[in-house]
Amino acid sequence: MWQNAQTVFLSILLESLPFVLAGVLVSSVIQSMVSQETFLRMIPKRKTLAVVYASLLGLVLPVCDCGAVPVARSLMQKGVPVSAAMAFVLAAPAINPLTMVATYVAFGGSTVMMGLRTVAALSIAVLVGWLFLWLRIEKVKPFPLAPVALSATVPTSGTRFFLIAGVLGHALRELFEVGVFIVAGAAVAAAIQVWFPASILSAVGQHPIGSVGGMMGLGILFSLCAQADAFVARSLAGVSTVGGVFGFLVIGQMIDIRNFLLLPRAFHRKVVILTFFVTFVLTLLLGVMVNYTDLSTT
Repeated sequence: MWQNAQTVFLSILLESLPFVLAGVLVSSVIQSMVSQETFLRMIPKRKTLAVVYASLLGLVLPVCDCGAVPVARSLMQKGVPVSAAMAFVLAAPAINPLTMVATYVAFGGSTVMMGLRTVAALSIAVLVGWLFLWLRIEKVKPFPLAPVALSATVPTSGTRFFLIAGVLGHALRELFEVGVFIVAGAAVAAAIQVWFPASILSAVGQHPIGSVGGMMGLGILFSLCAQADAFVARSLAGVSTVGGVFGFLVIGQMIDIRNFLLLPRAFHRKVVILTFFVTFVLTLLLGVMVNYTDLSTT
């Protein structure tokens, strides 16, 4: 058992690491090389449109759920509203082109589950962001980092050297900061995967509502990387409903153990709790709707 737990722990860690590195590097480039004025010119001034824009950023910023948090914090430090930053965190892992390809391949070349997952993630992210605007939630508590004062507009080679050094230094600080939570989350998820009794799921496997809730619980506890969870979900399709598999795929990248530990490093805890509650309810409702709709994933 311990050997299995160690293997699962290392696999989760190795799956997460490339996307964590990508996330902290993108975060550091945004923080160090893009001025606040330049960045804000790229974001729609209307906050409702800014939420939609941010939710689509995952198409060009391919990060996993754990890598999205450092990027979101940098976005907020550049003046992006909390609503838009949270929309990015929720949508980015699922609309990552690599995630979409992995889902397509895992389900035998069918576009049904890939499309359902992508549309659901975007819809939930936008709805949560708009809810934040409606509730006027703009309070944020980013974990303080020393700002990098170098400017990317000075063309001298020496300044470029220090600019690159500043980006890498910022990335290392963020990597060490989030790394401890990635390791802790991987350890807990590995323990759950190895010792979780499968009989619990089989008891509600074909129930149109219970299967969705059960599979969502597994998605949260397993804390799989976005490029790996589709293959695990496909392997569980025989013991659950289509809506259950859908719920596993959608919720796992929005709420999991890693995000439970990481999101409070960028957002106020009340914001995180509200996000988790609304996301869970919306995913459950959508999963039940899928079960009552005649859909096939093969």
